[in-house]
Amino acid sequence: MLDKQQQADVARAADAVATALRDAVQVTVDEHTPDAARHAVFAIVETGMRTPSPDGGNPAAMMATYLLLHQITLVREALADRPDRVAEILSWIEENLGKRPRLRARYTSEALVSEAGVEEIAAYAEGLGPDFMPSLLWLLAGAVAVYADGDAEWISTLQEARNGREGAEMQGVEAP
Repeated sequence: MLDKQQQADVARAADAVATALRDAVQVTVDEHTPDAARHAVFAIVETGMRTPSPDGGNPAAMMATYLLLHQITLVREALADRPDRVAEILSWIEENLGKRPRLRARYTSEALVSEAGVEEIAAYAEGLGPDFMPSLLWLLAGAVAVYADGDAEWISTLQEARNGREGAEMQGVEAP
């Protein structure tokens, strides 16, 4: 169990990683470059390598992967009524980031289809290597560009809406 200081440290680290990921999504959308995602992931992984967990793992990379998959889940839920969402997002990636990023993102796009897809893409992590996390960022950038007028804050609003629904459910109130 973590003490209060450790919990605060984890919360600060999660906020820092989330901010870096959001910023990378925004730069990817604004500058139409796949490199922002790669640079952000590299910086996060490098930070985690300097502070490995007791088992030798990379806590920053694990946190980034979790946050990316969680954000993909939020997007999938928000766009559930858009059956062409994957095709539209992949199209944006190809038109704005290139064919290779689109091909990479295609492997991880199953996470936008179903909850089972989130588990399924874990098998591609090794094959995609250093482009695994960037491919998730590219999917988020595509969703932001196509469905949120290019504003990466949209992902935060999806989380806030989910928090509101969950809070209302806990209180037995019908969510808006």
